[in-house]
Amino acid sequence: MTLLVLVGVALSALTYTFVKGNKPLLGLDLQGGVSVVLQPKERVDADTLNQSISIIRNRVDALGVAEPEITRQGDTILIQIPGVKDKDRALALVGQTAELRFRPVLGVLPAGSSATPSPSSTDTTVSGAASTSSSIDSSTSTTAGSSSTSQQGLGSLGAVAPGESAAGTQTPSTVTDAPASTDTTAAATTATAATSTGLPDDVCTTGVPADQDRPDQTVILPQCSFKTNQLEATYELGPTLLTGDSLSTANASLSSNGEWVVNPVFKGGTDGIDKFNAAASACYNKAATCPTGQLAIVLDSRVISAPSIKNPSFTADQIQISGSFTESTAKNLATVLKYGALPVQLDQQQAQLVSATLGRDALHAGLIAGLVGLILVAAYMIAFYRILGVLAVLKLGIEAALLWTIISYLGTSAGLALTLAGITGIIVSIGVSLDSNVVYYEHLKEDVHHGRTIRSATDKSFVSAFSTIVKADVASLIGAGLLYFLTVGPVRGFAFYLGLSTILDLITSYFYMRPVVRLSTSGPTAASHPHWYGLPAGPAAPTPAPSKAPVGAGATSGDDA
Repeated sequence: MTLLVLVGVALSALTYTFVKGNKPLLGLDLQGGVSVVLQPKERVDADTLNQSISIIRNRVDALGVAEPEITRQGDTILIQIPGVKDKDRALALVGQTAELRFRPVLGVLPAGSSATPSPSSTDTTVSGAASTSSSIDSSTSTTAGSSSTSQQGLGSLGAVAPGESAAGTQTPSTVTDAPASTDTTAAATTATAATSTGLPDDVCTTGVPADQDRPDQTVILPQCSFKTNQLEATYELGPTLLTGDSLSTANASLSSNGEWVVNPVFKGGTDGIDKFNAAASACYNKAATCPTGQLAIVLDSRVISAPSIKNPSFTADQIQISGSFTESTAKNLATVLKYGALPVQLDQQQAQLVSATLGRDALHAGLIAGLVGLILVAAYMIAFYRILGVLAVLKLGIEAALLWTIISYLGTSAGLALTLAGITGIIVSIGVSLDSNVVYYEHLKEDVHHGRTIRSATDKSFVSAFSTIVKADVASLIGAGLLYFLTVGPVRGFAFYLGLSTILDLITSYFYMRPVVRLSTSGPTAASHPHWYGLPAGPAAPTPAPSKAPVGAGATSGDDA
């Protein structure tokens, strides 16, 4: 019964995999991906560099990518991300290395405009409970001198269009009553300044020089479209009011009205929400330091988001950025807020897309080597164990069907990447699987040689053989576990696939090997032709010793002749 169940599960799982179109997600060395080399701008200790690696790893994990290789190479950090569907997004997210900063917006000049900027769009809203109110208003509001319009394009990594707003408990009418002249004057003034000191059209490609993004000075920074990497708007920003160190975490979720929102959570005390509320108060009151009422979120010299502040103060865990977000853009912005701050600024020494040409050649050679090895070990098993050897090869087929199903499902749903190291682990596991068969077959031969019938020896020998198989496989699992938890990169892939294959060997050894051998040896063929199964004929009958005849019996003595 267990044999039929296992074979049925394997065939059903394999059929499901092909029908659904699931297939393994190939890694960086097999299908290409993203490779980034980062180096600190100044000399730092190992703890600081390790902390940066941890934050970068969290960023990569937020992409839904498994088995990234993020390692230290001296004073540099090597990041290799396999199996990335959106390579441009990965380069943009991992390549952002600067400190997350919150700067007041002094004015906005849309890209390509040399005249007074048009009214800014406010379709995206940052809402949350004020420190003096528990209600949340997530509706779109209209600021003075501007109208609610549809979003014209998302900025880099989920950034929203220029002029997005941050609303608290204010109603649209309350906000509309704010003086309009302040915004118009500030915008017009900024338009002149931005025109005379405008950024080049290719700033999104070349980047902003580090000396033009000093935290304590007024700067002009771009907002770039993530999809096209084109300049969308130019912002004049004041000195930094707070950094990402004030943030505790951030997440994206669906609001009560079914729209995607971003929920930043600030730390408590003077280094957290108090700093944010001080900035919020200045922007809400449109003080000289924040005349537009907008507070820009800046990372790596790019404006990620620039919401308008609608409350003078907020509760640390009740702030909400809402508006024309999609699931992807909301999660991107949450990722930037959550993992944006690094303990040290890093320069991109290299950022490139990696070709898989060499990996495909290595894969081709590895598959040929694996196929040749499989044929040789299959021939070895069949030569020594005949029918039992064929059953051992079929066991490999069942394990292969289950393994293909698992890695295809995990590759599709969890981003598990299959690398050359993982393929090596699978090839090594072939020996582990066949070794289990050898242990069982040798116990069976030993019992038959000592006088047991094949039928009775089948069950008895399996009990002692399976105990040995469990010990051997557990030893392999321990080794794979240590490699997985104590190493990084490709070695972890090798350990994972070796461990997975070893677990499948334990399952198939118990639920397939024992019943299939019992079924195949229960007929009269095994008793009459044991050599067809690679088994001995049984113990040889003892040869009787020659008896010595008594003197005079059956013969005549020489005296009688």
